[in-house]
Amino acid sequence: MITVAAGQSAALVWQAGAVLTSAEVTISPAAGGSAVFGPTSAGLGVSGTTYSLVWQVPAGTAQGSYTAVLEGLDGATPVAVEVDVFVSSLPLYASLDALKESMKITDNDRDSSLARNLAAASRSIDKTCGRRFWLDPTPVARIINPKGRVTLDEDGWHLLTPDIGDVDDLVVEVGRRGGPWTDITAQIEVEPTDALDDLKPVTSLLRIGGRWPSGGGERARVYVRWGWPVIWSDVEQATLIQASRLAKRKDSPEGVLGSSEWGVVRLTRRDPDVYGLIENLILPGLA
Repeated sequence: MITVAAGQSAALVWQAGAVLTSAEVTISPAAGGSAVFGPTSAGLGVSGTTYSLVWQVPAGTAQGSYTAVLEGLDGATPVAVEVDVFVSSLPLYASLDALKESMKITDNDRDSSLARNLAAASRSIDKTCGRRFWLDPTPVARIINPKGRVTLDEDGWHLLTPDIGDVDDLVVEVGRRGGPWTDITAQIEVEPTDALDDLKPVTSLLRIGGRWPSGGGERARVYVRWGWPVIWSDVEQATLIQASRLAKRKDSPEGVLGSSEWGVVRLTRRDPDVYGLIENLILPGLA
């Protein structure tokens, strides 16, 4: 099964076993319902008997399992080949293959439930840390109320921001509620200055030669790619541990897991290994 987040693209590959005529692809919810893509041959790549398609998953696609079916004719014989896709509403912090490897699972029977475990584990890490570790695919404008978010030091006035993971298209404007916006991007320095080089997010905007508004209807509008520059290995490992833990809940009624080797083990609410991996990533005040 392929896992992909809504709003991102999934590379689908089918081994048809023959050169097909009239080949088309249809993608539908695995549980049944109307197709969300196709049937169409547009964008379908062919290399011998291998067929491929990059599915750009719409941002509003509902989370769940989908079946991508390649259909065509081998002479006069109908051929249909399926690829399973799990769409998460938001990006996952670890792959399904990595989870199955960590749990020593070799079949595909539990792929859909394991993918849901990965989604739940990823979002629980977001909630625990008070931030998210995925990056917007394109810049997004956010209006920030500067009240309580402005600090002053020897360098000047700083606006504290949510995590910023890419500043290539940064645009910063100031204005009043309902009024025009003034572009001040040329007066802005991002801080920490070496954050992105260290694969950490920018969390502050220093205004050179001026001060930030302090509230009272004044606002800042920041157009940038929000989030974390990359998914750290600590976050990936914590996700795998938590997803595995969720997958085993069906074998642990009332939080008790039985083992012939270890006897009865009670699963605690918070896994200490998960917390140890992400503890240094939790925003202050949330621990």
